[in-house]
Amino acid sequence: MLQDKKSSGYSKPPKFWGLSKAGAIALTVAATVMGFTNPPRDEYVNYASNKLATEIKESVCKESQVPDFLSGLTRELIDNCEKLIKSQRTTIKGLMDNATQRQNLILFSFYTTEFQGRRYQTIGAVGNFLTFPPQKIDQS
Repeated sequence: MLQDKKSSGYSKPPKFWGLSKAGAIALTVAATVMGFTNPPRDEYVNYASNKLATEIKESVCKESQVPDFLSGLTRELIDNCEKLIKSQRTTIKGLMDNATQRQNLILFSFYTTEFQGRRYQTIGAVGNFLTFPPQKIDQS
């Protein structure tokens, strides 16, 4: 008498089942990591104030902004401008904190900062920030 393979009543699960379990585990791990590395508001305020201070230095504290009749004092004026911005770091942080709204979406945060007629939008995820180009605020 011929016998078929032993059958215990269970069949082998399809191959995609193992892949989908691995995918679910990977997604769970990724979501957990993103949740724990979602940067808090104070990190964003530091990031935004550093970015603003750099932008001010680049636009205000440069030789082309110094009038011609003061050209002999150019380096000293630029140094003083940079020192002034550095000394106002706390004020700049306060401005950024007051001008910012945070949406905490657990895996990442979405920050909107409205400052001097512009809206800056930033995504904070995995301990990093990605800022989109600013938009002018329509004040109608």
